[in-house]
Amino acid sequence: MNLTCEISLYPLVKDYEATIIEVIKTLKKCDGVVVNTHAMSTFLKGNPDAIFSALNTVYTLESMRSNPNALVIKIINKDLPVEAGFLNFV
Repeated sequence: MNLTCEISLYPLVKDYEATIIEVIKTLKKCDGVVVNTHAMSTFLKGNPDAIFSALNTVYTLESMRSNPNALVIKIINKDLPVEAGFLNFV
């Protein structure tokens, strides 16, 4: 079973872009996780172990330890086609 995880990052610091870019670059280095970045959030896809390992890696970053409330995570136990962009529901 694969999961789809949407994360949004809201670091309340002056140089917020650097923190967001650091998190995305870190996620892209994680094994077993497909990373798709959109304008307002980043989607992760993979098996549960890989997803939770990637999230744990993000939480160990110094920028996240200094902004622990900056991350919003949504997880669904379905392989959503997020790489296609917007989803159409008929």
